[in-house]
This record gives sequence, C-alpha cells and structure tokens, in this order.
Amino acid sequence: MAVKEVKNGYVIDFTIEHQRYRETIPAPHSKTIEKKLGDQEAIYKMAITINEKSYLDKYPNSKILQKAFRCESDFFTIDQYSSIWFQQKQRNWSHTTIRGYSQKYNSYIKPNFGHMRLKDFKASMFDEWASKQTLSGKSINEARNVIHQIFKRAFYDGVIDNNPAERIERYKQDHKEPEPFTKKEIAKILAALETPYQEFFQFAIWTGLRTGELLGLRWQDIDLDNNLAHIRTNITQGKEKEPKTKGSIRKIELLPEARNALNSIINSEHYDNFRVFIDPKTKTTYKYADGLRKYIWKPTLECIGVKYRCPYQCRHTFASTMLSQGRNPMWVASQMGHADWGMIRKTYGRWINEI
Repeated sequence: MAVKEVKNGYVIDFTIEHQRYRETIPAPHSKTIEKKLGDQEAIYKMAITINEKSYLDKYPNSKILQKAFRCESDFFTIDQYSSIWFQQKQRNWSHTTIRGYSQKYNSYIKPNFGHMRLKDFKASMFDEWASKQTLSGKSINEARNVIHQIFKRAFYDGVIDNNPAERIERYKQDHKEPEPFTKKEIAKILAALETPYQEFFQFAIWTGLRTGELLGLRWQDIDLDNNLAHIRTNITQGKEKEPKTKGSIRKIELLPEARNALNSIINSEHYDNFRVFIDPKTKTTYKYADGLRKYIWKPTLECIGVKYRCPYQCRHTFASTMLSQGRNPMWVASQMGHADWGMIRKTYGRWINEI
C-alpha cells in the first residue's frame, strides 16, 4: 500500500484480495489515524475500535475502509479475536473470573476452534464437540459462555452480522445437592481439631462465610459489643479485594458459637492484632485455603471416620442448621450474602427437617 500526501488529504493506493483500490481521502483530524494508514495490517485493525469506526462514518465513501470492514470476518480467527475480547474486558473482571475464562478458553476453545475464521464457525460444530466430551454440563456451559462472549464482542464491533453462538442451547447441569454435616459430625470434627484450626472451622460452621471471606476477616471488622461482623474483604489467590457482589458486603450476626471461637483466638498464642485467622506456621495471612483442606481438614475427617466433604460444606451446614431451627429464610440469605432467599429455598429446602 502506498500513501501519498496531497493538499487537504491523501491519495491511497491499496490492494485487497488482488483487487486494487485508489482513492483520495480528506485528511483526518486524528494523527493516530494518520499514522495507522501506513500499512495493510493497520487498515484491518482499524475496524476494531470505536474511534476508527467513527472515521468510517465520517467518510462513508471510503472504498478501502468499507472493504476492510467487509473482510474482517475473513481475516480474523476465533483465537485472534479472543485476544481483542480479553484485552477489552479484563479490566472489569475479578482475578477468579480471569483465571476461569483463561482456563476454559485454553483447555476447550482454543485447541478445538481457535484456528477457525469467525465466519466459518457454526453452532452445530460446538454441539458436535460437546457430544464427544465426558465433561459435566456445567463445564460445557462455561465453555459455551466463553465462545459466546468472543462472538458477542465481534458482533458488537460490527465485524460479523450475527452471533452464531447464540444458537448453542445451554446444556443440562446436574445439580449437586449439599451434604451438610450433622450435629454429631460437627462435634466430632471440632473435638479432633487443635487451636487455631478448631476456631477457624467452628467460626465457618456458625457463620456460613465463604472461604475467601474467612481468610480476609480483620479484627477491625468485628464488633464484639454488638455481636456483629462486617464482611468487607475477600482473599482470592493471595490477593485481598472487596467481595465480588454488593450483596456480599454485609453485616452478619455472631451466634454464640461463632463468638466463642473469636474469644478463644483472642486468648491464644495465635492472636494477631490485624487478621482474625492467620497461618500458625508462618504467623501471616493465609494466601490460599488449599493447604488447610489438604493438610488439616481432610486428614482429620479420615482419622475420625467422617465422610469427606470439602470445607465449603461448612457453609451449607450453617444454612441447613439455621433453617431447621426455624430461622427466617430472608435472615439466612442476608447472613450468607445472597440478594434474596430464592437460592436458599432452591438449595436447602429439602433438608429443613432432616438435620
């Protein structure tokens, strides 16, 4: 491509798909656009940002830019446009969302569809791939969501005329029912744990906090005078952040068992003046909870003969126990950080009279 500056504009000599174009375009006001007219790849990339689209709107008779827009679906592969989507959106994502999208894309989308051009993809191709997998419905739906988001970005950018991923129906997901611990199991587990692990899991069982919320809890968030705790922080992958949703930033009531766990920590050698629960080995904030699961929780359950369930079942145990005691579902939802009690009714209803 050759660009020749003339009075009040440019003469552009350009070839796309063996077809030659030559036209005069008025000088753009933006120097950035002026620089981008320097090579063929830049012309293609012009089509993916709003500013360059407004340039096309301003000069609708530009044959070159019109051709570039029409050829984008020929030019971009799914893998190439995934990078555009990821770069544009990741700023608004949490660390766990970035990790989840990256894992699903690199494991399922890229090796199977990444090489394909946007225009060649059909919904039936995804369904054919899914039919051969042993993945759960949840994992397939997560992969579907990733490819849907990529095509949605391309559609919104005007690169494609429709989003073919919208034609992929969601797959049925097997609902895993919670397996809360019984009162006898709770007693056995807590009796077998030593301080400060005993206090950590006792507090988890009697507050229903998420694991990241337990790790991030600070003494400044605790109001012992009023038996309250303010949930304002969450630790995920070693990083402290605000909870993911507004509903997760909340005030919870401390039941006697939870308060007793805090009092025990205060009176132990494991008290830290900043974080409520610290790693007793390093005397610092827990960065990850997996060590607790592997080296404390799992061996303890095996030793006392309690069926293994992951630590997250402590949260389920709290909900089921509170409901079985006749607590208002709205109160339970508020304690757990749910926006309403619909999730409580759907997830825990059948255990109300069984715990």
